[in-house]
Amino acid sequence: MSFGHSHDDAGSVRGEISNGEIDLGQIAGALSRRRRIVIGVTLAAFLGALVFVNVVKPRYTAEARVLLENQESYLTRADKERADPTAAPDAEAVQSQIQMLTSRDLARRVLKSLDLQGNTEFDPIANGLGLGAKIGVMLGLSRDPSKLAPEERMLDAYFDKLLVLSPTKTRVLQIEFSSRDPDLAARAANAIASFYIDIQREAKRENARDAAQSLSPLVADLRERLSRAEAKVEAFRSRSGLFAGTNNMTIATQQLGDLANQLSISRTAQADAEAKGRLVRDMLRQNRVGEIPDVANNEMIRRIGEQRVSLRAQLALESRTLLPGHPRIKEMQAQLADLDADWRRAAERTARTLENEAHIASARVENLARAMEEQKRVAGAAGADEVQLRELERAARVLKDQLEADSAKYQEALAREGPKASPADARVIQRAVAPPIPSFPKKVPITAFATIAAFVLSAGSIVAIELLSGRARLLGPAPLPAPPEEEALEAPSQIRIAARRREPVFDEPEEEEPQTRLAVAPERRTPELENRAPRTFRSGVVGKIDAARMATLSVKVLMVGCADAECSFDSAVTLSRALARRGLAIIVAADAQAQGRLYDRLIPDLERARPLGLADLASGAATFGEAIHRDQESRLHVMPGGRSAAEYDQDVEPVLEALAQTYDFIVFATRDYERAMFLAPSFDIVLVSGAEPAAEAVIDELAQAGVSDAYLLEEESAAADASAA
Repeated sequence: MSFGHSHDDAGSVRGEISNGEIDLGQIAGALSRRRRIVIGVTLAAFLGALVFVNVVKPRYTAEARVLLENQESYLTRADKERADPTAAPDAEAVQSQIQMLTSRDLARRVLKSLDLQGNTEFDPIANGLGLGAKIGVMLGLSRDPSKLAPEERMLDAYFDKLLVLSPTKTRVLQIEFSSRDPDLAARAANAIASFYIDIQREAKRENARDAAQSLSPLVADLRERLSRAEAKVEAFRSRSGLFAGTNNMTIATQQLGDLANQLSISRTAQADAEAKGRLVRDMLRQNRVGEIPDVANNEMIRRIGEQRVSLRAQLALESRTLLPGHPRIKEMQAQLADLDADWRRAAERTARTLENEAHIASARVENLARAMEEQKRVAGAAGADEVQLRELERAARVLKDQLEADSAKYQEALAREGPKASPADARVIQRAVAPPIPSFPKKVPITAFATIAAFVLSAGSIVAIELLSGRARLLGPAPLPAPPEEEALEAPSQIRIAARRREPVFDEPEEEEPQTRLAVAPERRTPELENRAPRTFRSGVVGKIDAARMATLSVKVLMVGCADAECSFDSAVTLSRALARRGLAIIVAADAQAQGRLYDRLIPDLERARPLGLADLASGAATFGEAIHRDQESRLHVMPGGRSAAEYDQDVEPVLEALAQTYDFIVFATRDYERAMFLAPSFDIVLVSGAEPAAEAVIDELAQAGVSDAYLLEEESAAADASAA
């Protein structure tokens, strides 16, 4: 195992490097070593939480729920045709109602109705002003509560105990009120909901009252203007003669329509009479008198026809016995000729009558046409006046419609001024009841949470310290280049370690190389041990220290050089530099000489004054930064013995504990027997170098003092085993 390696600009060579993985075993070991801290913090948190939940005064929370919805219906709406005068409340409207529930005006009403004056939970002066409040009033930082109204000074406590929220995607307002008295919490929540609905009703009544007051002068003005407009219409109608007739038409227009109707009827009668006259004349010329409808329907023509038929029948009867020249036959024929002449004359008279009717109808048409033309001129003259009249009527009609609409709104506003005429846009869907179980404190959850939180925080702090220090990172092997020959160290070529009083677990012994064996230092010289054959094992110093590091955060190694150990300080330097490649390491040279080989190797500038070190730090003459120096050839830190000559053995242990918070390896080298015996119980591993009889005697004395981890170092010439580490 090689302990000496140069550190140049090309980079330091490390025996092992961190591979970035977390060493769970190291973390578990750290938690196991500090389990008392974790258990103590957890138990303290558990007891503190248990005391808190049993000492603090309980608080009860009552809950009331209000649903926001439009309470207008068909019977209460002013406009019956619209389905819904207002849209459903949206998210902004719900938030606005929450602000109304937390308003100061509503809070004053609730506090006044609950009569909480003198209640120590709400009234700050119920038990008198405290010292802090008096000082704040004297300094002007706060107002004097005694000079405020009772409701004003209780507002802060009221709002601290009130919580109004709305569940997501609902129009429900959840009113929560907390108090030490469950009945008071329920009454307060119900009072808030009731006053909230009353405020909404009052707001609607106030709106109706304001609307009625604003509509009243408007309706009166419209009524007056309408009366003036209607008076203008009637005056203009009487002045222009545009009186209304049937169907709201003027008389001139109505007369013109009547004349047009009569003219049409007369023209129809004229055409009918002329047609009938022409038809009768045509049938008379064709000797078809009997086929004329007006002639056939004449009473006289009908009697003449009956006489003709009867005379013809008699003539036919007489002709059977009398000859044609008989006077009776001639008489009857003469009578028949007279009847035919009378029939024709009657037909001609009917034709003349129809022609006369056609002439009369034609004259009537002419008269009606002249009258219609005259009436047209009259109606045209009245058209301009009628246009102006319609304009006046239109203005009056607009005023009338507006008056009717405003009058309806005015009457609706008057009707809604009643206390129950305007329903609120909310209703209580759940009234608050006195809660049987307090909402605070929840004993089991608070105690469990405090206990778990304390455990997690304490354990997490320990794990964080391990991760930040780098001790919880796994170390992996890295290739080491061969050191140059000119940088070979003057340290002994090989160091061996012998274990005492516990069975070491290392490599199997190699019987064929007796010079590399590690002799186990004997126990106290008892007959049993003297008769027992010695057992030898092979091990490396760095490997042994790595094994000890698994059980602690910082490994403290005490290297004791016996009087016959020539190179004890060189061995300490070699070991320390090897450990510096595995982590942060420092060597504390307690009693090294100022001009010794240790200073020759670590501090090459021999002309300067002796550097500050352990003695100066222990006596308070130097700080850690002044007492710790850097090795010129490696990452090793060095703390020399120092300049001070004062005794510092009693102060070394606190220094070691402070160094253990920073360094992974601490090597303390000394050749002072009394100091070694005094400090040995504070170290994890004790390495003793020197001749075997003297070293074994020291190990025995350490064992009698209670130090079990003491090992014998053997300096040999072979370097192969040392470089293997």
